[in-house]
Amino acid sequence: MSEVTATKDRTGEVLPIVRPGNSIGKSALSGAQTFTSTAPDGEAIYVFCKSLIHLAEGTSVTESDAPIDARGGVYLNANRGKQISVRLLAGEDQATVWIHEVR
Repeated sequence: MSEVTATKDRTGEVLPIVRPGNSIGKSALSGAQTFTSTAPDGEAIYVFCKSLIHLAEGTSVTESDAPIDARGGVYLNANRGKQISVRLLAGEDQATVWIHEVR
């Protein structure tokens, strides 16, 4: 597994990533069920799910939102104070999704 050590913030400065921090949500997903996290306090999140997922900012997510492969875990930039919603890609098996702030 490759190690992610940094990403860039909105001003282009390097944001050091040490490890996943406080959990902002965990849920079992199946079918078209959706899950919405609490809002992160920071500008980066870590998402892990054993299945492919759709991910969107806000309280709703659809099949037209970005598909994400978070099976190995993925670090993403996030907007501080905006919730994250996820749902399984059509045809994916039931899985649990974890979303953490990054510290």
